[in-house]
Amino acid sequence: MMRRNRLLVVAVLYCSLSGAWAGAACPAVTRVGVSDLGYTAFREQGRIGGISVEIANEMARRTGCRFEFHWYPRQRLFVELEAGHIDMTLGSLRTPERDAYARHLPYAYLQYDLILSPAPPRHYSSLADYVTNGSGRLNVTRGITYGPAIDAQLARLATAGRLEVVNDYETVFGKLEMGRAEATLATPPIYGKYLKQGALRGHAVVIAMPEAAPRFTGVYLSKKTVPEAVRQRYADALKAMVAEQSVRTIYARYFDEAILKRTFRQGPGPLLAALSAPEN
Repeated sequence: MMRRNRLLVVAVLYCSLSGAWAGAACPAVTRVGVSDLGYTAFREQGRIGGISVEIANEMARRTGCRFEFHWYPRQRLFVELEAGHIDMTLGSLRTPERDAYARHLPYAYLQYDLILSPAPPRHYSSLADYVTNGSGRLNVTRGITYGPAIDAQLARLATAGRLEVVNDYETVFGKLEMGRAEATLATPPIYGKYLKQGALRGHAVVIAMPEAAPRFTGVYLSKKTVPEAVRQRYADALKAMVAEQSVRTIYARYFDEAILKRTFRQGPGPLLAALSAPEN
């Protein structure tokens, strides 16, 4: 019965989208900016791949629009988006600053964890516990936003001289491997890739932080370079993908069931509501 209802929802979405898209021509190309985010986006042997790239490719297939991928450091990514040099970013948290020049379209959830390597002699129950009772250095990636509760603890680390900001996650996890840092903050799509390879495999511990709440992750579309009708076309495609759980299926290619359940435990309802909301 549930499956029949879900298929009905998808069928209704498809019919409504077919009519809505009739008046929204594809741009000549949509320039998609991506950066190092573990399994979310990565470069291997000259190829750009990952969860967000697969999501973008599925959006392109459904809309018939052509996407072109461009690689940037994370900090530069949103500078390029604001300037109108790219049209879309992926794997992006929503912030008021970004909302001023782009529209956010969520497709999944993320939540930051505390990663420690090597495993410490004592268990930390939170980031605040680590800040208060630990002594090591924590590295974070430039251009990443965490939220007020985590930012307050990072400020304490910075005051104590225990915080370092670096350019990308590859550098962060490389420093953890070499023992030049003890901790970082990352989401499962990011640390899942790095903890399965190299010196960190079997030597790191992941701690769920009570300071970290589940947040939307998704697409940002430029208000400067992407017409509103096209933005809506992409929003409708994502809405159909979320409704039929195509996004979850893409995540399932990278993670086990435990991480999938944690990632999508809030269900598609909040995502669909956000994708259905009128554009600001």
